[in-house]
Amino acid sequence: MADKKGPVATANRMAMSRALGAAFLNHQVEQLEKNVSAKSNGPWRDRRFASPQANADSMRGAHNQQAKARIPSGGNFRGAKRGGGEDFPELEKRGDFGKKEGARSDKEKDADMIVVDASVLVHAVGHLKKWCSYGREEIIIVPLEALNTLDLLKKGTSALAQRARSASRLLEAQVGSNPRIRVQRDDAFVLWDDIPFKDMPTGVTASSCPEWVRRTICCARWEVEHATEEVKVSGANTGKKPRVLFAVLASPPDPGSLEAHQGGPAAASPVPLPAPQVNKFESRSSGTLILQWATRSDVEVLVVNATPSHPTAPKDIPPPGRRSADHGRRSGESGRRSPDDKRTASGRGGRRGPHVRTGERGATPPGGGLVERPPAVMAMMEAVAQPSRVVRVLARGEKLDP
Repeated sequence: MADKKGPVATANRMAMSRALGAAFLNHQVEQLEKNVSAKSNGPWRDRRFASPQANADSMRGAHNQQAKARIPSGGNFRGAKRGGGEDFPELEKRGDFGKKEGARSDKEKDADMIVVDASVLVHAVGHLKKWCSYGREEIIIVPLEALNTLDLLKKGTSALAQRARSASRLLEAQVGSNPRIRVQRDDAFVLWDDIPFKDMPTGVTASSCPEWVRRTICCARWEVEHATEEVKVSGANTGKKPRVLFAVLASPPDPGSLEAHQGGPAAASPVPLPAPQVNKFESRSSGTLILQWATRSDVEVLVVNATPSHPTAPKDIPPPGRRSADHGRRSGESGRRSPDDKRTASGRGGRRGPHVRTGERGATPPGGGLVERPPAVMAMMEAVAQPSRVVRVLARGEKLDP
């Protein structure tokens, strides 16, 4: 009997095991079909967060009881039948769900065509980057005289020259690759004598206007008169007259704010610095004169504010290749100090000694620089920094008269 019951019991267990496995697989397939065919979850692009029902189905096991769908407290809803015959509420679809209100205003174009002045390229390049960005529709016209102004301003190491070089690099990257950024053609100008001026002040005539202002205004007037042709070429014609604006800087920034991002003050330099040389073409980037003549020539003006330059490293961070006084050597000369110098420096409290408790810092020298200059050197540096002050250098053996 034992021999007969053994094979029968084994066969029964195998059959039961296969039946349980098939039932488990059927249950899993049914759950997956319900999750896929559920209309209550909606498309994944329309959902900002995962559906609670989807999370519950993914965490539900084979022996757990399925939770009932929650019904809203008020109002009617449309139910969607799923594979198991259960009713689930259909979520309301919103195409603009999760979008910020400011996103629409950023996409609204300022005008159909914008002629930019050199003042905008130098001091308000942030607006130019916004107009060049993907999704905008403005057509940007860069006058040839604005490019000439950038070439005149980008020589040197001043903050103005750095801004001019930054604008030149941006135009080189955009012109040719971006079809909406265009440079003035050689024949795209009107004659200066054909422009009617209004509200001319007493004693000011059209012949007194500088040549670089004339060329820029003539370019803007030509774009105003031929705006329809330019818009048709770009394929953005809407059937109405295009709006053309001439972008000019509102007011020139403070010269001190331009030099602030270059580094520390001139007093921190180990050698006397010469007086800063003012670029004679700096007035072209102010936008003051071009704004007056643009208003008189009946050109619609778009006044923009100056945008800040790129952020630079803080002044308290040492330059690359050097270390601060609290973390090690500042220059190669500190590695050649004698023990007496080190003891003298530690006696002044410049470095942290054994008498300083944890969390405290030693006193720093009042000078704040690498070398403490005597008053005579500081006076000489102030004299050299003045452009109108002449410093006489004595020859060898020459004595100063009392």
